[in-house]
Amino acid sequence: MASLLTDSLFGVKGYVAVVTGGASGLGFMIAKGLVKNGAKVYLVDLPSMSTEKSVTELNELGREAGGSAHGIPCNVCGKKAIQDLASQIGQREKHVDMLVSNAGIRRDPPLQCNVLGASLSELQASMWSSRHSDWDDTFRVNTTAHYFLSVAFLPLLEAASRLELPDGQPGRNGGRGVVVITSSCASMHNVTNVDLTSYATSKAATDHLVKLLAAKFSRFYVRVVGINPGFVPSSMNPVGEEGNLFSALFDKVPAKRAGNEDDIAGTVLYLVSRAGAYVDGISLCVDGGRILLANGQE
Repeated sequence: MASLLTDSLFGVKGYVAVVTGGASGLGFMIAKGLVKNGAKVYLVDLPSMSTEKSVTELNELGREAGGSAHGIPCNVCGKKAIQDLASQIGQREKHVDMLVSNAGIRRDPPLQCNVLGASLSELQASMWSSRHSDWDDTFRVNTTAHYFLSVAFLPLLEAASRLELPDGQPGRNGGRGVVVITSSCASMHNVTNVDLTSYATSKAATDHLVKLLAAKFSRFYVRVVGINPGFVPSSMNPVGEEGNLFSALFDKVPAKRAGNEDDIAGTVLYLVSRAGAYVDGISLCVDGGRILLANGQE
């Protein structure tokens, strides 16, 4: 048997990827890691969010390794839009090696307060200000969209798992045919000075969805895995901005820093490559140890 300690252990050169929410934040970090390692990435984001600048940057980054990027608009809130997305990519590709279902939103209560220091009346007023539509929108994007995207791309993912690797092994031995779902470490603790109830609840549901989908797809060895990032700079986590309610928490992690794109992209590269080909139905927490403090120690 050939040694596993080869350049191909974490290799994704020539792999086809679909990354939702890919034009900014975590999705763009992941896309950068993929194209720099030779993958072809379909960058999916809202029609209202231009992907042109992101795609141009990705193509520059991927040139040396043979990676490339192509932007496609899609609002993953809609089932028909998701089906159209899968059909559009299916017309261009015979398989998809990885679906990185990353798009997500957060809807804080309109009336915010410092949860850890608010009076009873202040806390109740803040929590009561949440709207039904905020909860509906949050679950539609953060949970339901992952479900329909995974189902829509199942045939293309299964086709990837059947491909033969360069060394003659089945594609599933190289990690091909995998769904990576972005959750959050917020699903794993309940300590924060911001009311993230709808967001954290949707992410907890997403964590279980990873297991449900993995079980359903297991006969085809289309793997489903999740990542639970902690504090990583994005529009949702404006690290270092004055007045941000999260600012007092950023340095309260054992790593003593915020996460960065290498932390996120490296985790995904592990999960979608030969290195992670035997990992299925689990979620990896990438938070620098944040939940160690949040669960009972803060």
